[in-house]
Amino acid sequence: MLSDQQSILLIDDDHDVLEAYSALLQQEGYQVYTCSDPQQVSGLLPEDWPGIVLTDVYMPEISGITLLEQLHNTDSQLPILLITGHGDVPMAVEAVKKGAYDFLQKPVNPQQLLTLIEKALTERRLLIEQRKWRREQLGEHLIGHSGWIRQLRQQLETLAETTLPICLYGELGTGRTLAAKYLHRISPQRENPLVVEELTADTEQPLDLWAKQANGGTLLLKNIECLTLVNQRLLIQLQDQQQERKFRLIVTSQCPPAELAAKQQLIPELYYLFSLTQIECIPLNKRPGDIEVLFRHYLTYACKRLNRQQPQLSEALVKKFTTRPWPGNVRELANAAELVAVGVLPMAGPVNTLATDADPTPLDERIENYERKIIIEALNIHQGRINDVAEYFQIPRKKLYLRMKKYGIDKMDYRY
Repeated sequence: MLSDQQSILLIDDDHDVLEAYSALLQQEGYQVYTCSDPQQVSGLLPEDWPGIVLTDVYMPEISGITLLEQLHNTDSQLPILLITGHGDVPMAVEAVKKGAYDFLQKPVNPQQLLTLIEKALTERRLLIEQRKWRREQLGEHLIGHSGWIRQLRQQLETLAETTLPICLYGELGTGRTLAAKYLHRISPQRENPLVVEELTADTEQPLDLWAKQANGGTLLLKNIECLTLVNQRLLIQLQDQQQERKFRLIVTSQCPPAELAAKQQLIPELYYLFSLTQIECIPLNKRPGDIEVLFRHYLTYACKRLNRQQPQLSEALVKKFTTRPWPGNVRELANAAELVAVGVLPMAGPVNTLATDADPTPLDERIENYERKIIIEALNIHQGRINDVAEYFQIPRKKLYLRMKKYGIDKMDYRY
């Protein structure tokens, strides 16, 4: 396997040619690895190798074109320069269409070769630096050690190098919007707007305006099943009209696209737009190994934001959190961490445990006690901000006020 210090992999079945090119490149200060058997190339290149490949097109065992395809199966953005004889020019032109960086015709002009190599190496180094930065960003903000979260980070890192439409689906609070926002943040579109629209069946949907606002950036449509059929067709037209995509489209839903299509909530053309780029965001109870690290992350964040001293967590409390079902997923976990940060212990035990068999309290009273408790917890979390609490519960403000009035709860008691 090549080391990171070797910048150019030179492939040709003619040893004399290898020696001549190698001498020229080494004289210019490049580190060169030569290979006379293209069948040995597989496995030589480590992941994110910061070098380039220079290969002859015509070789008896494996052609440069076949080698190009093999190497791009592993890294589609690896710069591969082709050297071709006069008769192979049409083949080389076709290879460029397939992703080859460029080609040079024999006899090779040394200065042209060196100029092209320097350009390719510079672009390659920048790409590898960009990949490293993306990985760091995703690792810092998409927290966890489970196989799923590692796969999600890898998928987003790969998709950041494209402008393909993407669908993120799963339960509420599983991180769909967070994943979409960080995909935008690590993509080439990050210098342009991120337009986020939450769709409902009874709201106006000025799709043309949203697309215009997202020009050059990302349009995130939440609850894609609520997009009218007319606007779904318009969205397809907007995507088809983009020769160079004017915006990147990301949609979210609680259901898989196939299920939405089966219910006729998603037109077939829109379904197929995401057929190869749909990502399921799974609930916390399917990745319990992430719960503790996520909780500690959000607790640290909440303490810093609220200027509170970070409390020590007992093993019993950590165990309680890691065995809790968390029906609200990451969003609920983050809220619980904020409660702990302000010194309020979140409710213990599974959320559906209202009483023990020994408790004779009537059902209605138990439900009211439970409802009062979670409203108080939410007011503590959001410091009495009614808009935030209403959004957290996904209910109108008026309905929240009525509940608070019923239980004699005053928002001013939670302002601090």
